[in-house]
Amino acid sequence: MSKYRINVRFDLDKPKEANAAQYLQALDKSRNAFMVTAILNEMQRQTSTNGVLLDDIRQVIREELQEVSFAAAPPVFEQVQLELTEEQQAENEKSVLDDLEMFG
Repeated sequence: MSKYRINVRFDLDKPKEANAAQYLQALDKSRNAFMVTAILNEMQRQTSTNGVLLDDIRQVIREELQEVSFAAAPPVFEQVQLELTEEQQAENEKSVLDDLEMFG
């Protein structure tokens, strides 16, 4: 089994490098696995058309939606006509009689 080894040094006087070093020291998982994933993600970012991954967009949306509260719009009620007009009632009666004639 062949292995490739690389040493990385961080300049703790530079805030970005100090922050990265501190993060790596605090990892609860394999630093090697983290670095492999980070490198592959960066490679994918560099080859994407605009440098933004779909997962990055989803994460931003999730973070923003956590601070938003949603409220349902009040229900819209329609006016219901409870009684038929004389014309509608006559039409209804004719329809019922026409349907009864089918059986007679």
